[in-house]
Amino acid sequence: MTVSVSEAVRSCLEWARNARPPRTADPRFLTRVLTAHGAVRADPGDWDRDDVTRVTLTLSAEGAVPEDFRETWLTWCDYLVARGLLGPAESPRVLRAAVAAAEVLPRDQAPWPPEHRESPWWGHLWEPEDLPRVHLAPAERSAPAARACPVLGRALRLASWVGEGLPLDGEAEHETLTEHALDEAAAHLGLAPEEVPYLFETALRAGFLRTTYTGVRPGPAVGGWDDDVRVVRSWAEALPTMVSGHGTLGLRVLGELFTSGGVWIVADLVEVLAPWPGRRERGQEGMCPEEEVSAAVRTLVGLGAIESLPGAGLRITPLGDQGMAHRWRRWGIALPGYPPTTEMSARELLFQLWEGRPVDAQVIGRQWMTERGVRPAARELLEVCAELGSWRQRVDVFRLFHGLEEELGPVFAAYRDHPVLGGWIAHARHDPGRVRLEQLVVVLLDTYALRVELGTPLPADTRVWRDPEAVTGLMWRSGHPAADGVLTAIALGAVGPDAARAARRARFSTVGAGS
Repeated sequence: MTVSVSEAVRSCLEWARNARPPRTADPRFLTRVLTAHGAVRADPGDWDRDDVTRVTLTLSAEGAVPEDFRETWLTWCDYLVARGLLGPAESPRVLRAAVAAAEVLPRDQAPWPPEHRESPWWGHLWEPEDLPRVHLAPAERSAPAARACPVLGRALRLASWVGEGLPLDGEAEHETLTEHALDEAAAHLGLAPEEVPYLFETALRAGFLRTTYTGVRPGPAVGGWDDDVRVVRSWAEALPTMVSGHGTLGLRVLGELFTSGGVWIVADLVEVLAPWPGRRERGQEGMCPEEEVSAAVRTLVGLGAIESLPGAGLRITPLGDQGMAHRWRRWGIALPGYPPTTEMSARELLFQLWEGRPVDAQVIGRQWMTERGVRPAARELLEVCAELGSWRQRVDVFRLFHGLEEELGPVFAAYRDHPVLGGWIAHARHDPGRVRLEQLVVVLLDTYALRVELGTPLPADTRVWRDPEAVTGLMWRSGHPAADGVLTAIALGAVGPDAARAARRARFSTVGAGS
């Protein structure tokens, strides 16, 4: 329904005049309601019960409202339902009940003055610089995963079974099928009757079905299964329902993976999602936090929102990105993207890869290389990171080269003896050949520097560390900008006692030298 407030008001007034009997609608008050709602929702038809609370509080802060304000608001609600314009985030019955119960407070009782728009209800949740920069894959890349989602597929089957429409249970507070319809739907889908309400809710949120106050009808998305954009949107809109069995935990897990764009393990997710209210130990009733997060992760993997990687790693998928980006868009927030790759120099590309999400780096980097030709692009990137101080860029460049080693063989051969890049080249080719120890030490310093910065353990390469005195001495004399921090970590035992003793000697044996 994405239209302007004035267009929405005009359309509602026309509907109200033609209704039988005609309905009451105050255009000025309706404009106030939709303007307040538009502070966080881009679509005037996208409402949920929390929006009613937010708008009510904003109206309280702004001052007096007409005596019949509720009648106008209910007319708007009924207009959305009658025209099939209500977004899939809320049920018509629940929304109408929330509007009917809305109480606008006197201005002197409002929780904040109207000039303070940074209230907890309407304020910005994120500063612009805090928003994750996201590369959203085209819908055609995510659509196969959305169609493969078993829950979404069963929800579509339920919508097909509903056909042109069915009556709803008139006694229930929420929209639900009658008991007879639940039994028939369960038999058709081969499910237990108690499983059908979850699928019914999923079908509603996906837009496969829509409800009036008394019945269920085909939704706007029921015929969009073959439309890549529409099926991805259906999956994204249904995501909160599909993970609702875990409370808010499923979306919190996905949110961490989305904003960071990195690889996580369950233990790290448990730590970052703390504190856990009433933390339970194993053996008590219910699950411990690790089990709760693991259960949410299994659900998200099954839905196609995250992928499992070797070593118990977890990473968001392009489809998961679409789901989280849709939630931001509902709040009227546009996530920053990346500059066009055609306009980036090699140095600008590496800056973007360092500043951006790791999950985006491979896609953007490969696109940049493809546009320029893989080998010429590789030469540009190697020249940018050939200086000893460009260690962060080197790490990103050789991550980007992973999987291209065979194609880049002639390029690598030209840098085999390079004092800074030679060790990386040997490592990428899995062929140490005539690589020198000082070249391998550069690789160690680069990778160790990143791990020290991130606070992760330092791996001990037993082949390189056979002579700790030689390695630490080369590190100290290398001129590498991160050498001091790396040697400090090694001296504290990060790669074992022998290396620690050698690092201490390397660092302190030169104190006072030349004085």
